[in-house]
Amino acid sequence: MNDFKKKWVILVDDDEDDRFLFQQAFRPYSSNYLLQTLATGPELFQLLEDSLGLPALIILDLNMPLVDGFEVLTWLRSHADYALIPTVILTTSADQTDRQRAQELGANRFLTKPPTLPDLTKLVAGLEQDWLVRL
Repeated sequence: MNDFKKKWVILVDDDEDDRFLFQQAFRPYSSNYLLQTLATGPELFQLLEDSLGLPALIILDLNMPLVDGFEVLTWLRSHADYALIPTVILTTSADQTDRQRAQELGANRFLTKPPTLPDLTKLVAGLEQDWLVRL
């Protein structure tokens, strides 16, 4: 499939190893989706402002330097152009306070990062079914 016809998915995570693992887990879906990985919130802000289109889904870590995931989510929801982009929090935090805050700020889903690649692959399959197929 031509890259222009693929649905665009953005992962924002400061951990290089986590980005690599997510890319591996996402590989089976690469014929239908274009995954772009970024390390920081400011990179996401710049990419969205420079882009002509909108991503189908943003997957966002919470614990990042410079601008944390809560601040990124607040920024997304406060800009009319980006407020409706489905945004999934994918984090190591299992803290209920973090989950509640993310939901209050407008996260569509809050998921804890799985410990293994097979588990992450299952999580990606669930995201594909829940979000991407129906978009």
